[in-house]
Amino acid sequence: MNTLSPRERIIRTIEGKEIDRIATFDIMHNIPLIEHLSGEKIDNKNAEDLLCRAASKSLDMIRHYSVPDFDGTKIVEDKDGFAYRYEWWTGHLIKRPDFKNIEEVVPIIEKDIEDIYNCIDQKKVCPVANQHVNLFYEKFEYFEEVKEEYRRISEKLDGTVMMGPEMVQGIAVACERYDYKWWTYLYYDYPDIAVKYLDALYDYELSFIDSFADFDMCPFANSSESVGLGDRLLFPYEFFKEIIIPREKKVVERWKKHNTYIFHFLDGYKWPVLDDYFGLGTDVIFPFEPYVGMDIIKFREKYPEAVVCQPIDCTHLLTYGTRDEIKDAVI
Repeated sequence: MNTLSPRERIIRTIEGKEIDRIATFDIMHNIPLIEHLSGEKIDNKNAEDLLCRAASKSLDMIRHYSVPDFDGTKIVEDKDGFAYRYEWWTGHLIKRPDFKNIEEVVPIIEKDIEDIYNCIDQKKVCPVANQHVNLFYEKFEYFEEVKEEYRRISEKLDGTVMMGPEMVQGIAVACERYDYKWWTYLYYDYPDIAVKYLDALYDYELSFIDSFADFDMCPFANSSESVGLGDRLLFPYEFFKEIIIPREKKVVERWKKHNTYIFHFLDGYKWPVLDDYFGLGTDVIFPFEPYVGMDIIKFREKYPEAVVCQPIDCTHLLTYGTRDEIKDAVI
């Protein structure tokens, strides 16, 4: 058959049609790899050009597109006492307010809710609703600016598709900002406020989707979610069924309204909730890490028609394995 474009190759893969070769899709934050593929040494001035060049040589689609635009490390602290450290490719929460009890947490969360809805009204990027890991949208003020920058970068990727700026599940944002400890106390002692907080985070995501979604510009979206630990779900299944899945359904339906294909990055052990996510209409599930019991062969036997990506262990095998071990796993 004729050579397909990256976009055609991915769509035909999702739709179960014939393809010319297996599509390639990954994050690219490895500096030696970018330098190897681009043929130049990278710095914060040429990083965008070299990343685009490297991605266009090796990937059909790139996820978590992030370019270093400053030297070294920078610390950002917000007015509520949360501090974040940003580096070339990533970011981390490094400090929270010194809460003494849940009663001190509640007013800050109520303020977060108000800030989120104010940003929704103005179609603005909301720092308190973001997962601060240096995702694509974090440095912009308005949703429309994210879309304009996405278009600009896409033109430089020479056919390689950039996954739409990924949003992170509301519960992941809540637990990152307030720690699992304070989230647990909140949900137990103030369940109405906890649910209202989650609804605000999901309403923000829906608002962003309406602003960004454009099938002609990008037909693929990714939702990243913390689902499991090494051998169990992160939360009781009942919590997923009653709280998370109905809200995720709204997200999937909103993307589908714009004819977008949905990738679900479900981190960790996820066997108990796979039927639920496929029931939402997700098109692709990943990753499959054997060290958390997510065996790709077992998955394929149970879901023979499902589309998967990242079936190779990137935490242990690709990091520490030999070339022969990696080759055997791929075959």
